[in-house]
Amino acid sequence: MRTLVMGAGAVGAYFGGKLALAGADVVFVARGDHLAALRADGLRIENGAEERSAVDAAAPRAGARSTPVCHLTPVCTVADPAEAGRVDLILVGVKSYDTAVTADTLRAIVRPDTIVLSLQNGIENEAILAAALGLPPLLGGLAHIGAELVAPGVVRHDSGGRIIFGEFDGRRSARAERLAQLFSTAGIAHHLSGHIAVMLWDKLSWNAAFNACTTVARRTVGDLLARPDGRALVRAAMLEVVAVANATGVPLDAARVDPEIERSVAELGHLRTSMLQDRDRGRRLEHDALNGAVVRAADRTATPAPVNRVLYQLLEVLDRRARRPPAAPPP
Repeated sequence: MRTLVMGAGAVGAYFGGKLALAGADVVFVARGDHLAALRADGLRIENGAEERSAVDAAAPRAGARSTPVCHLTPVCTVADPAEAGRVDLILVGVKSYDTAVTADTLRAIVRPDTIVLSLQNGIENEAILAAALGLPPLLGGLAHIGAELVAPGVVRHDSGGRIIFGEFDGRRSARAERLAQLFSTAGIAHHLSGHIAVMLWDKLSWNAAFNACTTVARRTVGDLLARPDGRALVRAAMLEVVAVANATGVPLDAARVDPEIERSVAELGHLRTSMLQDRDRGRRLEHDALNGAVVRAADRTATPAPVNRVLYQLLEVLDRRARRPPAAPPP
């Protein structure tokens, strides 16, 4: 199964790298310095958990780097998907605000039998891609992973690394079974779910709360949850997402919220969420696909969502400020 990784950032590069390392035919779409680094020195995936252990044990040497989980070279790369030719699977890893533009660039290579799997944040990408590409309903997909593109061509993997996917009607289709076999062969942790809509909303409940709150507060997950007010804010935001999901007909269980917060304390305290990483680097934020999606669904179902609405508005201010062009110098 020839695979195109559309958006070879941290998530796309990690899973594409795992596939390529197992011998799969993988093409990475990248641009700029990242594309140049992949072509010159291949793809490095480093072990962030190992790095943290070293810091706990002793002060690391200045400039020391983590041992790579893999160093894949050469890497097949293109700047334009049209250069890739025929592909059987497209893993979409671009930021959600680029989904519509990405669909336009993929139209030249997508066939009726092409499998398109979004690993993006949010709950709206599959519908946008299917409509723009003229495809039937896509598989739903999501990734549970903590990873960061720390330099061009270098991904630091901190936690997780699991793909959950499935048909929205719950059946075990031939294309879903093909993906399960591909991921098994590559040693990628995965789950073929019969309840993918629930899984997508479940991830949204975490993302809308944790991405938003860590970004506004500019704190790691652990620092945020160490404060009672931070924990209360996260909990309120998550419970709102549960209520909105239920109002749309998705049976998300509120009883999952508190255990998920405790799991985040125990396992993800070090994590700098993807939106926090974007804020720190002055990049566009992905709040519209997270809190914005919650607010839009809340409005459609007349469900109160004041916490997510305020988080969305705060992030909109931060995002617009970050993307504002510099003022012209005085004459």
